[in-house]
Amino acid sequence: MHFHARAAERVRNPVLQKALQKAKPLFVGKRAKGVASLADDGLDFELLRSTAESIRNRVLADLDVWLDIFETRARVSGAEVLWARDGDEVARLVVDIAQRYGVTKAAKSKSMLSEEAQLNEALAAAGIRPVETDLGEYIVQLAGEAPSHIIAPAVHKTIGEIEALFAEAHGRPEQPRTSADIPAMTQEARAVLRQHFLSAEMGISGANFLIAETGSAALVTNEGNGRMVTTLPRVHVVVTGIEKIVPTLEDFSTLMRLLPRSATGQTISNYVSLLTGTRREGDQDGPEKTVFILVDNGRANLLGSAWQDMLRCIRCGACMNHCPVYFSLGGHAYGWVYPGPMGSVLTPLYTGIENALDLPHASTGCNQCGVVCPVRIPLPKLMHGLRETQVERGLRPWRERFALRAWAWVARRPALYRWLTRGAVRYLRWLVDGSGRIRVFGMAPGWTDGRDLAAGSGKTFHELYAARKRA
Repeated sequence: MHFHARAAERVRNPVLQKALQKAKPLFVGKRAKGVASLADDGLDFELLRSTAESIRNRVLADLDVWLDIFETRARVSGAEVLWARDGDEVARLVVDIAQRYGVTKAAKSKSMLSEEAQLNEALAAAGIRPVETDLGEYIVQLAGEAPSHIIAPAVHKTIGEIEALFAEAHGRPEQPRTSADIPAMTQEARAVLRQHFLSAEMGISGANFLIAETGSAALVTNEGNGRMVTTLPRVHVVVTGIEKIVPTLEDFSTLMRLLPRSATGQTISNYVSLLTGTRREGDQDGPEKTVFILVDNGRANLLGSAWQDMLRCIRCGACMNHCPVYFSLGGHAYGWVYPGPMGSVLTPLYTGIENALDLPHASTGCNQCGVVCPVRIPLPKLMHGLRETQVERGLRPWRERFALRAWAWVARRPALYRWLTRGAVRYLRWLVDGSGRIRVFGMAPGWTDGRDLAAGSGKTFHELYAARKRA
């Protein structure tokens, strides 16, 4: 409910802006190279996207069936399968499992659904210490913050800020740091986290996918923490959404052609784990107890609705990596677990549209998010639909609704529309200063608080089109 205030604060934060502007070209450039590399393997990116879209749609068309198959296969492999309606129930179930097995410390691999459930807070309240072991998640946990990005949780932090956090948490003097010191800082975090891996009685992870035919969780990471969390503790709890099902291992392999390329630009992630059941006789590692908690938390309500396409999401982060709004503000401006274009749709749908009025409007409408989405989710269309719903329910300010009605009235009268637009484009041309840009938008100065506007020609489309025909 406070998106505008948070956005204004973050636009004016020079440290945050420096971190974001440094990160964006890395994400965009690596994805472009990753997608281009498909051609080297004789694969067509657009065909892969269409195939991935079909796989996800196939699941959603019969989600109950695939969940039933998964539950049956997972139980056969020795795992327990539990169901949770919402975040509160997730927290109760995990705390109950921890207390049943005498857990005092839980090592966690990155899980956005545990953020939805506020699981760390629930564990801490029950006297169980949660330790985030993904490096980015570890950093934001030290800072007492939520992740700013679903793939790179600490993308908003500078090296200096991370050094200050490490110095305080690890009990040493703060040092000047540059990018050359990143390996040493990573090694420092690794040494600290290793003790938690060895002493945690419970491991908690998410799942990138659930494989119905084998009853397995597929976990895709770039750090060894995922393997540690899921194999060393005697209890492993997987917390994931009901929409993460894919039918077969072959379907999973198809999606893996797209997920790492869309997320980090890699052809494949450093670690791809298929976690099935519990430790068997003769196994050297693995949990004695495996529990899958399959979570609804608003997902079932989207099935069969105008918003069902959003359930195709594979959480790659490509939409936010290419979003000019996200990289002007960072993730915390969005107010909940999911930032960027995906958050602008998911947050209103999961938490209630009345609790996230600004988010469907947090978009330029450029459709970069839709173009790069590996499963073809029409994000701008979904945001537009949420805006329409807000207007229909009377959730937008009366001035805005009056302006839309006035615009519609004018648009139905072509002669009046042309006369007004001729005046508007000439007014915009008059605002251009010596730099050739509009630095202050007189009637709505807020538009130019954070950026300049390009100068137009001073002619309407109709005028330019007519001139071209005459020429």
